[in-house]
Amino acid sequence: YMEVNKLKWDSDFFNINIGEIINPDTNFIVLKEDFDLIYLKSEKNCEAKIEGYVNSFTETKVLFSKLIDEKREINQNIFSISEANSKIDDLYNLAFESGKMSRFNLDKKFGRTKFEEFYIKWIDNSLNKIFADDVLVYQENNQTLGFVTYKTEKDFATIGLVAVDSFSQGKGIGGKLIDAVENKLISDGVFKLLIPTQLENTNACGFYEKKEYKISQTTVIKHFWRK
Repeated sequence: YMEVNKLKWDSDFFNINIGEIINPDTNFIVLKEDFDLIYLKSEKNCEAKIEGYVNSFTETKVLFSKLIDEKREINQNIFSISEANSKIDDLYNLAFESGKMSRFNLDKKFGRTKFEEFYIKWIDNSLNKIFADDVLVYQENNQTLGFVTYKTEKDFATIGLVAVDSFSQGKGIGGKLIDAVENKLISDGVFKLLIPTQLENTNACGFYEKKEYKISQTTVIKHFWRK
């Protein structure tokens, strides 16, 4: 029988019993207790099966990283959320855009409503500084066209969400937002930035590679729902 780590936050939020298995040492897994959903996470793509469960979704999560050492030109359209007059609904809609390639959107068993609630909560928890140190927004004519969230832990920081309005993509706004985070971190004496995304999100991966980020970690995540 395989030990499963129960994920309290996920279980409470989605109102189902969710567990997690990391790097299983066998390809055929039998569970001791019942879960509605299992996240199976492994460094390589393993052909695992869980008795009584069906694999509904697979993604490859990649973590980009870069050592940052030089400041970029500050863009005049970027503000900390505390200085900006951003409508909360604009931030929510941008968050949905940022999550369109996420497993919570692409695995349709979660449903659109729960996907949106998940990202609304992420924004709320970023604004109240539980999930983020700050939210930087890009504005033109009082309209919020993009934002980025980040959180620092000791000697590195991680991007939480980054999004650009679908009509404004391809204009370099995302790059300016990442530059602004790098500048803030250098000022704070932090010189390493990590950015998670999905390998399947080829646009995002190409964008980070152009910004000289390299993949430092790969995790294959599979969803197994109880039959």
